[in-house]
Amino acid sequence: MTGKKSGIKLLFLFPTFTFGGAERTSLNLLKSIDKNRFRIYLATSRNIYQHFQQIEIEKFIATEDLGLDVWFNSLKRFLSDVLKVASLLKKEKPDLAFGMMHYPSSLLVFAKKLYNLKVKIIVSPRGPSTEYLRHFEHKFLRKVYLKWIFSFFCRYADGIVVSSTGMKKECISDYHAIPDRVEIIPNSIDINDIKIKAEEEMDLDMPAEFKYIATSGRLEREKNIPVLLKAFSELRRKEKIKLLVIGDGSERNYLEKLSSELNIRGDVIFVGYQSNPYKFIRRSDIFVHTCLFEGFANAIIEAMACGVPVVAVNCPYGPIYIIRHGENGFLVPMDDEKTLIDVLSMLADNKELRDFIAERGFERAMDFSVKKMVDAYQSFFYKIIQNTNT
Repeated sequence: MTGKKSGIKLLFLFPTFTFGGAERTSLNLLKSIDKNRFRIYLATSRNIYQHFQQIEIEKFIATEDLGLDVWFNSLKRFLSDVLKVASLLKKEKPDLAFGMMHYPSSLLVFAKKLYNLKVKIIVSPRGPSTEYLRHFEHKFLRKVYLKWIFSFFCRYADGIVVSSTGMKKECISDYHAIPDRVEIIPNSIDINDIKIKAEEEMDLDMPAEFKYIATSGRLEREKNIPVLLKAFSELRRKEKIKLLVIGDGSERNYLEKLSSELNIRGDVIFVGYQSNPYKFIRRSDIFVHTCLFEGFANAIIEAMACGVPVVAVNCPYGPIYIIRHGENGFLVPMDDEKTLIDVLSMLADNKELRDFIAERGFERAMDFSVKKMVDAYQSFFYKIIQNTNT
């Protein structure tokens, strides 16, 4: 007869369908978390679960079967999803439930409060809430509705994990989080894995007479790729240079059209989604990050790990947490196309500077090991479980 399994029963909830930075962070965490201390219940989509199949997980719950949405739509739909999550928590009875990103974080906290559940809840909004509302929500009532939800889950969660100092300040000042419940745990990268993948062969022809700028990520509005295209169109007038755009998304057709309008289409290479972007980044001379906002910025430390110098727009809040300007990368003010062009031109013309920044950047990437991240998460999980005041 088998006895009851020991260890903290930990439910992870993220009903997403696309594999991005938050999902990669979850994968790194669940790969290495101590399975003798934590029993993992994973609630996500079947598409995302494909990436987790080699990990020891006690139970997989398909969020399609639960009928969960992935983002905030109507209040009626949100409350319906809260009920579904409450039913899930009642059925599985986890000791601790973790919401990765805003929507699952909200569902868990509302489920606990509305249905008086005893489970401990940790939430993790991965990107800046205030910047999202400023750039993407333009209807007054919807802004009020979302800000109220964000404030509710920040105020009543048992613990909050954020990835940078700016994110912590925002949760406390804008959304009423209790300061000692907010923990900064930066994202991580598997540097050895990146180094191996970066050396893989690729079928893209990259003639040596050109220098190459790379950018990587989902081609969505928040990635702000038009800024890079416009800067590149000016840079190309004086440099023999090409631009690699690694990734796919709803903005791709628009970006291809803009490249044509700027007369740079022949020098901008859209390579599409790549399961291994590192082999392209490694063979580039400069990596550029132009997002409107980032909670952290996985792409920056991944490029650093590839040994490539990084130039980043100093958006809220991730880049400044990682980059020390002029030491291990370059930060460019928001909406300053001229400075972006000047920095890119300076790097393109100075191999010694590129090598220096790349070397310091690689050293910085070493600070974000998987082990450091996993140890920090495990300690925080235990702190929340043992805290009787939440």
